[in-house]
Amino acid sequence: MIGQKKFNKIGFNRRQETGDRRRFSPQLPQLSFPTPHSLLPKSFLWITISLLTILSGCAFQSPEIATNNTKTVEDTTQTATSTTAAIPRTVKTTPIDVAVLRQLEERLYQQLQVLMAKAQGARPDGYVYTVDLSQILYYAAGKKDSRLYLPVRDFAIRNLVIDKKSDPYTKGFVLWRYRDGAPADASGTTEALRLAEGLWLGSQTLGDESDRQRALSILQGYARHAQIDHEKWLIRNYFNLQTRAFANNSFLVGYDPDLLRIVAQVTGDRSMQSVAQKSYATIREAATPSGLLYDIIQPEVLTLVPELKQLAIFSPNDVVKLANTCTVAERAIEEAPEVGQRVIRFALARMPNLNTYYYGRNGEPVIPQKAEIPTYACLVRLSAKLKEEKAMYAFLNPFVTHVEFMEQNINQFSLYTVGEALLALQSVSQFRPQGNQNQLQSSILTKGNG
Repeated sequence: MIGQKKFNKIGFNRRQETGDRRRFSPQLPQLSFPTPHSLLPKSFLWITISLLTILSGCAFQSPEIATNNTKTVEDTTQTATSTTAAIPRTVKTTPIDVAVLRQLEERLYQQLQVLMAKAQGARPDGYVYTVDLSQILYYAAGKKDSRLYLPVRDFAIRNLVIDKKSDPYTKGFVLWRYRDGAPADASGTTEALRLAEGLWLGSQTLGDESDRQRALSILQGYARHAQIDHEKWLIRNYFNLQTRAFANNSFLVGYDPDLLRIVAQVTGDRSMQSVAQKSYATIREAATPSGLLYDIIQPEVLTLVPELKQLAIFSPNDVVKLANTCTVAERAIEEAPEVGQRVIRFALARMPNLNTYYYGRNGEPVIPQKAEIPTYACLVRLSAKLKEEKAMYAFLNPFVTHVEFMEQNINQFSLYTVGEALLALQSVSQFRPQGNQNQLQSSILTKGNG
């Protein structure tokens, strides 16, 4: 079956595909999860130059941008314990009909299967990206959909997870991308977390104990990316399989302390608990003055300015992508809920004119680029996990508008974006108001979706 042209490598019938669609490379703004593209010398040089520019005081001068984000009463609520007070009066917080959301999810789910069948799930460069498949795996596990879950899982185990007897050190490492016939270039830490998360949930909802063991093996491989550099603990961004060398930096999206904490609690693995606690501390340390999170950890810059320890965590030219910050925050709610609450307040105070990129120092927009589906999808999930019902609906209303447009123009959108939308809709369907004991994320990961 795998070798026949009639079927793609993931097991979906290619006869379903219709027309062409625009997918994006890892560098384009739609992607919420940065991949280890810093593996390439030019990208690494860009990051280094950007940092040196910051340190020299010659930061990039962007043109003046007229914005509607003037100071309001809502901006003074940054220290509030609840996010409700930060919602501008002009923002709708009314619930959306459950039936409407269910129908939208079903239509999008059908289109997901069509997109999966196209080009074997690959992007235009011919690579299948682990982050794309992992979020689909997690969605399928939450939906208890074995028809979707099993072919994705089997493909991932065969092609994305390293398990060579001749190379025990890389056991459990996860490739950040795969293309048939292309040599494996590097592991991915974000990718490892997302794939492990899907397998862990799948073992609970679909009852395959082997998936739990696979998830543990991946997380153990992920933990071997840890290092202490200039007294700073970090998870190195990737392991180059060609040079046998680790990256010297770390991306904050490559941390998921909630997942590690839950797995440690279930298994009693103290080393996993240690990684979780250090991850929480790192995320807290990455907070910007405006309430966002810096993106990069690179302790080697301290060789230039050893006294300024805070410069080891930064974003190039102080530019922060809101979707990245939200992605990190939603995975640290168990012991660092204040991080997510700050992010929600930040976003609410700028509604309805939410942008994609902001300066970490003052929260001002970098360019007039409006937030898109991945940003709103993450904010919906984050609000649901924190039991912030009004905030959830504040983000859900514009999110649904975006998704309805996507559903009507599906060939213009990526598999990744569709997956982001489906996960947000799934989180709303699983939402339990404050006071309900059915915790959204913890319950799913430890007990299954039932």
